[in-house]
Amino acid sequence: MDKKIVLVTGASSGIGEATARALASAHHTVVMTGRDRAKLESMERAMASGGQRVVAIPGDLVHEEQARTVVAEALKTFGAIHALVHSAGIFRMNRLESAPAGEFRQVMDTNLTSMQHLMQVVMPHFTRQGHGHVVAISSIAARVGFPAETAYCASKWGLMGFLAALREEVREQGVRVTAVLPGPTLTPAWGSFKGPLLKERLVLPETVAAAVLFVLGQPPEANIDELVVTPSRDPFGGHGKE
Repeated sequence: MDKKIVLVTGASSGIGEATARALASAHHTVVMTGRDRAKLESMERAMASGGQRVVAIPGDLVHEEQARTVVAEALKTFGAIHALVHSAGIFRMNRLESAPAGEFRQVMDTNLTSMQHLMQVVMPHFTRQGHGHVVAISSIAARVGFPAETAYCASKWGLMGFLAALREEVREQGVRVTAVLPGPTLTPAWGSFKGPLLKERLVLPETVAAAVLFVLGQPPEANIDELVVTPSRDPFGGHGKE
């Protein structure tokens, strides 16, 4: 695909980190944002020393003003943004009646509200330049309800509705919108999982990153609305998540 300037959120770990590294390795310009300033700055130093064109702009996108600052700094640094890969998100497993106070709002704000904050800032730039591509990392939890994931499922189902409506709003302005729906993926989110888990069967973050690059590489007349990436074998050994 043509070389792009790509803003990647959640770039300090998991799918976001894998995507940022894959894009930079493919000689794209990458703006990396997330809440872990130390990790992002370490990544920037290491990647830039290898000749990759990257910049770290830490920010918590739950806060509207920080989302605006991240986008403004990216535009100031490189003059344009051609694509956004929104991978920022958190995963929590608690039954509704036993979830800690505030957890539902925390998950919704991180997984959904942050997207709204970004889009209100990025979309005017995309429409002015007449093109742009939004790729959001959703989840198969946006299609299937799982026990102990009421907050997570709600946030991802909401994200899919947001993306579907946004896609229709901006289609005629040359802006494409894609949802990537991974199944269980080997990220730090599974660190506290207590049930049976065969980690070697989880999808690798690098596999999802490759799917993102495939989506971004489509010719201008084509858009992949949704792309699902799931494990080829059940990582829970047939026992489910509980």
